[in-house]
Amino acid sequence: MNNLPLPPVFERSPELASLAILDATLAVTETALLASFGAGYDGSFDDARRGSSVLRANAIITQARRLAAAVAAYRDALQREALRAGRERRKRSF
Repeated sequence: MNNLPLPPVFERSPELASLAILDATLAVTETALLASFGAGYDGSFDDARRGSSVLRANAIITQARRLAAAVAAYRDALQREALRAGRERRKRSF
Protein backbone atom coordinates (compact mmCIF):
# COMPACT_ATOMS: atom_id res chain seq x y z
CA MET A 1 0.00 0.00 0.00
CA ASN A 2 3.02 2.24 0.00
CA ASN A 3 2.39 3.53 -3.52
CA LEU A 4 -1.15 4.75 -3.79
CA PRO A 5 -2.19 5.43 -7.39
CA LEU A 6 -2.39 9.05 -8.45
CA PRO A 7 -5.56 10.56 -9.97
CA PRO A 8 -4.43 10.13 -13.63
CA VAL A 9 -4.06 6.40 -12.98
CA PHE A 10 -7.61 6.28 -11.60
CA GLU A 11 -8.86 7.92 -14.78
CA ARG A 12 -7.31 5.11 -16.81
CA SER A 13 -8.12 2.30 -14.34
CA PRO A 14 -10.75 3.39 -11.79
CA GLU A 15 -10.85 -0.07 -10.21
CA LEU A 16 -7.44 0.67 -8.67
CA ALA A 17 -9.18 2.91 -6.11
CA SER A 18 -11.12 0.02 -4.61
CA LEU A 19 -8.12 -2.29 -4.94
CA ALA A 20 -6.02 0.18 -2.91
CA ILE A 21 -8.69 0.03 -0.19
CA LEU A 22 -8.68 -3.76 -0.39
CA ASP A 23 -4.89 -3.83 -0.01
CA ALA A 24 -5.11 -1.69 3.12
CA THR A 25 -7.91 -3.84 4.52
CA LEU A 26 -5.94 -7.04 3.96
CA ALA A 27 -2.88 -5.58 5.67
CA VAL A 28 -4.89 -4.39 8.68
CA THR A 29 -6.70 -7.73 8.93
CA GLU A 30 -3.46 -9.69 8.91
CA THR A 31 -1.91 -7.40 11.52
CA ALA A 32 -4.95 -7.68 13.77
CA LEU A 33 -5.09 -11.47 13.51
CA LEU A 34 -1.38 -11.80 14.23
CA ALA A 35 -1.71 -9.43 17.18
CA SER A 36 -4.65 -11.36 18.58
CA PHE A 37 -2.48 -14.45 18.96
CA GLY A 38 0.60 -12.54 20.09
CA ALA A 39 3.64 -14.66 20.79
CA GLY A 40 1.47 -17.77 20.52
CA TYR A 41 1.32 -17.44 16.76
CA ASP A 42 4.48 -18.98 15.42
CA GLY A 43 3.14 -20.83 12.39
CA SER A 44 3.27 -24.20 14.13
CA PHE A 45 -0.09 -25.87 14.49
CA ASP A 46 0.84 -29.26 15.91
CA ASP A 47 -1.26 -28.74 19.04
CA ALA A 48 -4.10 -26.82 17.39
CA ARG A 49 -7.46 -28.51 17.31
CA ARG A 50 -9.29 -28.88 14.05
CA GLY A 51 -11.53 -25.86 13.53
CA SER A 52 -9.74 -23.85 16.22
CA SER A 53 -9.54 -20.09 15.97
CA VAL A 54 -5.78 -20.17 15.37
CA LEU A 55 -6.24 -22.49 12.38
CA ARG A 56 -9.06 -20.33 11.05
CA ALA A 57 -6.93 -17.21 11.51
CA ASN A 58 -4.06 -18.87 9.68
CA ALA A 59 -6.39 -19.76 6.80
CA ILE A 60 -7.55 -16.14 6.58
CA ILE A 61 -3.95 -14.89 6.63
CA THR A 62 -2.94 -17.37 3.93
CA GLN A 63 -5.86 -16.42 1.69
CA ALA A 64 -5.33 -12.69 2.33
CA ARG A 65 -1.71 -13.00 1.22
CA ARG A 66 -2.76 -14.85 -1.93
CA LEU A 67 -5.35 -12.21 -2.71
CA ALA A 68 -2.83 -9.42 -2.09
CA ALA A 69 -0.42 -11.13 -4.50
CA ALA A 70 -3.16 -11.43 -7.13
CA VAL A 71 -4.04 -7.74 -6.74
CA ALA A 72 -0.36 -6.80 -7.09
CA ALA A 73 -0.06 -8.92 -10.23
CA TYR A 74 -3.16 -7.24 -11.69
CA ARG A 75 -1.75 -3.80 -10.90
CA ASP A 76 1.57 -4.77 -12.53
CA ALA A 77 -0.24 -6.02 -15.63
CA LEU A 78 -2.11 -2.71 -15.93
CA GLN A 79 1.14 -0.80 -15.61
CA ARG A 80 2.86 -2.91 -18.28
CA GLU A 81 -0.11 -2.44 -20.61
CA ALA A 82 -0.10 1.34 -20.05
CA LEU A 83 3.63 1.52 -20.79
CA ARG A 84 3.20 -0.58 -23.92
CA ALA A 85 0.33 1.62 -25.10
CA GLY A 86 2.44 4.73 -24.48
CA ARG A 87 5.31 3.33 -26.54
CA GLU A 88 2.92 2.47 -29.37
CA ARG A 89 1.48 6.00 -29.34
CA ARG A 90 4.99 7.48 -29.51
CA LYS A 91 5.92 5.18 -32.43
CA ARG A 92 2.86 6.28 -34.38
CA SER A 93 3.54 9.96 -33.75
CA PHE A 94 6.84 9.80 -35.68
